Amino acid sequence: MALSSMLGRCPNATPLQKFTLRGWRLDFGHHATIVRDPDAVCDGALWEITDMCERSLDMFEGYPTYYEKLHLEQDGLQFMVYEMNDLDTSAYPSASYIDCLREGYHDWKLDHRLLDTALHYAPAI
Repeated sequence: MALSSMLGRCPNATPLQKFTLRGWRLDFGHHATIVRDPDAVCDGALWEITDMCERSLDMFEGYPTYYEKLHLEQDGLQFMVYEMNDLDTSAYPSASYIDCLREGYHDWKLDHRLLDTALHYAPAI
C-alpha cells in the first residue's frame, strides 16, 4: 500500500521496513490478496500499528467477511496480514487500485516484477 494511503487510514501507524514473505504469492480478484504457495515470495511492507489503527484497517478491509486476519511469523518477526476469504476469480482490479499498488511498490522500492506477474495472471473481465 502506498505510504500516503496507509497514513491516511492510520495516521498513527509507523512504517518500519520492506519485507519479503516467503511461501506466499500475490494474487488478485477484485482486490489483492496473498495465497499460500511454497515456491513463491510476496513483497510488502511492515508497519507498526496501534489498536485504533487495526480497528480502522479491519473496517476498511471488510474484516471478517471480505478478508480474514492471519498472524504469521518469519525470521523472528511476528506480524498480521489480511487474506481474502473467497478469491473472486471473475473480477479484475480497477486501474486506480492498481495505480495505488504501483505507488506503494515505488514508495517501498519493491520488486515490480512480482506485481506485474500477479496482474498478468489475474482474471480479465
